[in-house]
Amino acid sequence: MKKILSVLLVALLAASMVFAGGGKEKEAAVDDGKITLNIYWWGNQIRNDVTQKAIDLYMSENPDIVIKAEFADWSGYWDRLSATAAGGNMPDIVQMDYSYLNQYQQNGLLADLNPFFEDGTIDTSKIPQSIIESGSIDGHCYALSLGSNAPMMVYDPAVLEAAGLTMPDQLTVEELYDMAEVIYEKTGVSTYYDAGINMMQVIARTNGSHLFDELAVGDETSMTKHWNYVKWFADAPSAISPDLLSEKNPDIVETKPIADGTTWNDFSFSNQYIAIVNAAGRPLTITMYPTTDDAVSQPMYLKPSQFFSIAETSKHKAEAAAFIDWFTNSVEANEILMGERGIPINTDVATAIKPLVDANSQAIFDYIDKVGTIATPIDAPDPAGKGEIEAIGKTTAEELRYGYLTAEEATADFVSRAESILASN
Repeated sequence: MKKILSVLLVALLAASMVFAGGGKEKEAAVDDGKITLNIYWWGNQIRNDVTQKAIDLYMSENPDIVIKAEFADWSGYWDRLSATAAGGNMPDIVQMDYSYLNQYQQNGLLADLNPFFEDGTIDTSKIPQSIIESGSIDGHCYALSLGSNAPMMVYDPAVLEAAGLTMPDQLTVEELYDMAEVIYEKTGVSTYYDAGINMMQVIARTNGSHLFDELAVGDETSMTKHWNYVKWFADAPSAISPDLLSEKNPDIVETKPIADGTTWNDFSFSNQYIAIVNAAGRPLTITMYPTTDDAVSQPMYLKPSQFFSIAETSKHKAEAAAFIDWFTNSVEANEILMGERGIPINTDVATAIKPLVDANSQAIFDYIDKVGTIATPIDAPDPAGKGEIEAIGKTTAEELRYGYLTAEEATADFVSRAESILASN
């Protein structure tokens, strides 16, 4: 196997021994006539509950299979998965993210799923080819999407009504700024503008470009526009203050400033909509990420919410593939999952499930349908170093919002550091 990921992984190797699917506890052989599969995912308690319930059903229907499951939060997940990768004992089935797909595939850690498509173990007859391609590299699929997802702005319709405003299908950033001014004047409620990597990618896409392509060559075009927008909103009285934004922490669903009404809007992905609504405890509505007045390309796209991949080290790839087939193509499995990871990729399953879900879930189905009519192709999987670049972006945004950096300084510093990170990876 190629050298694993980074020096960090070696440091994490010892942690792999305490992972439920790794070390001596991992059952790589048939025990008492049963085959044990280890599966690992990240998520909240709702995801964990419904996934375990689906697994229990699968085991009841396949008594020769034992599935041992473990989950973690987002950050802890990747640390522990890296540790097991370094030790050569990854779980049989792992939840994979688009931003990590290239990194794990390039290090020879993921099994090619094409043979299981070809022999029918995983039925792809009702799965759009674009979904297969979203988890493919050089013509080989290493990850099967678990649901469709899209960037979204979520907002409080009651605040808009109080301000006498209506929401178009897709704002421009300039219209969002004007709307923020009216809302603050009429209601006193602040606006949140996303300064993070998702908005960076959207801004690059409005220019007909891709963020990491620009950063790799030190091109400041899209980042000049992005950081000027961030500064524009930061200087507006209508924007949430940097102190309050730091206190609320929009990266955590339960503390997002929209949750307690500090802001009327927030930015995320559509598979987070239900969790955000639950945290807010009041009706919220989905709309698209904003484009720009001078956009040359539609920035909206459909993204795999997560994938399932099979570890190259798994001794039971066929059995793991059979479980993924059932998880993806079984109506009864998805009657339990209810689109928690995104809209089912099997079109027949999606049609069967939609009438069964609640109003909030149906709003996601409808939103994905709407985005699908205008979406342009997704960017290539994120390169190694994306996480480090994202972290630098958060620090840069904070320094700009506090006035420690100008937009020009933020652009030059961010692009220079990002270019260096990409070159080193």
